[in-house]
Amino acid sequence: MNSQNSRSMRTRAQALVEHRVFQATIITVIIVNAIAIGVQTYPSLTHNPLLVALDTVVLGIFTVEILLRLYAYGWQFFKGGWNWFDLLIVISSYLPTGGALQVLRVLRVLRVLRLLSSVPSLRKVVNALITAIPGIASIGGLLVIIMYVFIVACTMLFGPYSPDFADLGRSTVSLFKLLVGDGWSTIVDPLQAELPWAWTFMMFYGVVSTFVILNLFIAVTTQAMQEQQFEDPQPTVVEQRILDELALLRGRLEDPEQPKASTSS
Repeated sequence: MNSQNSRSMRTRAQALVEHRVFQATIITVIIVNAIAIGVQTYPSLTHNPLLVALDTVVLGIFTVEILLRLYAYGWQFFKGGWNWFDLLIVISSYLPTGGALQVLRVLRVLRVLRLLSSVPSLRKVVNALITAIPGIASIGGLLVIIMYVFIVACTMLFGPYSPDFADLGRSTVSLFKLLVGDGWSTIVDPLQAELPWAWTFMMFYGVVSTFVILNLFIAVTTQAMQEQQFEDPQPTVVEQRILDELALLRGRLEDPEQPKASTSS
């Protein structure tokens, strides 16, 4: 009887933490907490008693939520990467932040990242980025090789005419500025005054680095997100239990001599 009561309580706890109202409440608390953390960056409001009390209440809500999920899922809780993510964020909120550890106060802003695990659409985006890491790493390696070729070439061609390409270090910084769309007027225009053909070389670099390589990054990420859209959603623990019970009932209908399965309630 005690075992059945325990399973019944766990089932109710699972239904609670997976209920839409409960999840919407947690999302609202996360947003309110994010706003409060931002407001506390103003020196006049850093130690405001109301905001300090709100911070304590929010931390208490997050702690209760984690404890409920731990009770509801038991050891199954630790099989989910997002559960570990939430647990570490809550634990980091309890780290001491006084004296030399005052810098750890910045860990409070990590609570905002709870939105990544609480909002399904954001989870899909993060999962897509994680899935795309191998492709992004390959394209990143290609970009490094191409950048190195242009860095050495610019140093050899333009080093005697421009201090922006005097050595490999300065050439790296200059080409990175051009890669992100900054520095054309301060880097290329003075160089063009010395070498009128320099703009053609730089335009070729811009086409290769920006319009080709960076667009490959976008293509790989977009493909990963599309794969996430077509991926079958994982059932919750309660949904999985219902599916298992339906499978048992179907088995009993197909084989009436099958022994009756024990229910959890």
